[in-house]
Amino acid sequence: MEFALILPLLLAILLGIACFGQYFSIAHSLQQLAAETARYSVRGLVEKERKEKANAFIEEAKTRFPILQGDKVTDSISTDVTPGPGIKVTLTYDLSGSVIDLVDGFLGLEITEVSRSSHLVY
Repeated sequence: MEFALILPLLLAILLGIACFGQYFSIAHSLQQLAAETARYSVRGLVEKERKEKANAFIEEAKTRFPILQGDKVTDSISTDVTPGPGIKVTLTYDLSGSVIDLVDGFLGLEITEVSRSSHLVY
């Protein structure tokens, strides 16, 4: 009898751990990918070449982050950032079909995507 009272609470705690664990894992992977992309793009000599290198790096690197599904990652790369010359890499991950999306359906948190960016001044 006592177990029947505790089971819903235990399941809610376990689902919450899985949900937040996946969210933080995706957010951390996006931040790492954005930072690595910004650092790699500095190899280019001009802005156009830096953007091309950044785009190529993102496409190649999507396979190195197993938590990220490559088709759900969208990128935005800009070189006209302040202060000073630099590059800003912003990555956004669509959460549809994840555990977070499932929990969002129950709780109505309206978390549909995770976005992280990295800014490198050169």
